[in-house]
Amino acid sequence: MLYKSHRNQLFRLLQSAALNPEKFTELTSGFSYRVEVKSTDFFFEITPGGTSAAYSVSTVPGIGNTIRRTKKAAKTWADIQEYFIRWTQIIREELDTPDLWAEATKTAQLFTGTTEAPDDKFNRHELAEVQAQLRQLQQSFAAAAFPEPARQKLIELTKTAAVKAEGLTKKDWQNWIIGGFISAITGLALNPTQASEVLKLVKAAFGGLFLQ
Repeated sequence: MLYKSHRNQLFRLLQSAALNPEKFTELTSGFSYRVEVKSTDFFFEITPGGTSAAYSVSTVPGIGNTIRRTKKAAKTWADIQEYFIRWTQIIREELDTPDLWAEATKTAQLFTGTTEAPDDKFNRHELAEVQAQLRQLQQSFAAAAFPEPARQKLIELTKTAAVKAEGLTKKDWQNWIIGGFISAITGLALNPTQASEVLKLVKAAFGGLFLQ
């Protein structure tokens, strides 16, 4: 078991890595000491070493070029601190990385309930209405508080949608535009608030018009 001073040092290293200590928990078992990331399989564990080292350090994710668990010998407390710093860097990157699979699923669910459009093309009146709504959507994206690359991508997407509407059937166009916005939201790694705002604007533009 570690001294309180050692535990406090690890606590401060978490803070130095801009990680919230409340997202971590301590576990002790016999002579082993472990710091875990709550609601994940990630951990940093210190146990007594063998004959060649005072300590053994096990980590998930692995330190270095492996994504699996690693086990390293540590002769001094300074070695342990170095390993812990490297581990916190990996954890920080992992926690900050968006889950694109989950975002795509969540975004797709926002279109649940959308009625499937008929398999015929837009007539001249409908096409004019669609293109007018797309121009309005462009203006909404231009005025929204999105990062500039995201704003430009979304505006370009609406321009492409206007062109697609001229040749695709309503059904194909509906599938294309839903897929396009799902891909844009996940590809641009928008945060949940921004993603919800995009879908809100899309729904507002096309509510009752082939997306409802």
